[in-house]
Amino acid sequence: MPSLSGAWGSIRRFFTGTGTRPGADPETGCFDGIGIDSCYGEPTSMPTAGRRLAESCERIREQLQEAHRKNEVAKRDAMRRDRRAKRRALTLLLKLLNPQQRQEFRANKYFHVTGGSSGDRYRIQVGRIANIEILDGNGKVKCRLCIHPVGDVPVYDVMAAQLLHLQDPGAEERFLYRANVLPALTENRLGSRAEWIA
Repeated sequence: MPSLSGAWGSIRRFFTGTGTRPGADPETGCFDGIGIDSCYGEPTSMPTAGRRLAESCERIREQLQEAHRKNEVAKRDAMRRDRRAKRRALTLLLKLLNPQQRQEFRANKYFHVTGGSSGDRYRIQVGRIANIEILDGNGKVKCRLCIHPVGDVPVYDVMAAQLLHLQDPGAEERFLYRANVLPALTENRLGSRAEWIA
């Protein structure tokens, strides 16, 4: 074990630059009386391997900092693009709504639509999934519809597409055929769903 401890101490001294290097003059720390590193041709206070290791670590640290900076810039740009897309989608949706629907949407975050061919009454809420409710004559929810475009589409664009499909006489039937029909939420289930979303 003493030989392993001695070897480990020599390796540690070699990388940290403490003590003398193997083959160096114990008094000056130089090879052949010259304090110049043969690889770099410059005076050295740290062994070549130790200096290379330190330089590599510094380069890696700089690369990591640069990658982190670029990542932060990319995240900020993506958030900016996302906010811009949402603003444009909301502006488009508000232009498509009539004054009564617009007022209802601003007050309650939903609006009502009358089916173009069926005359059924629908309520479209803010959301992408199961956000369309079919109402009976008393305004009670009969069932919900789930239909939305594929991909990461702004929620207000989803609602605008649903509005246009439902109020168009030619598109409503095809739209309903493709939609998934879900049962209406009871008060208890609605509460648990709200808790789950929160």
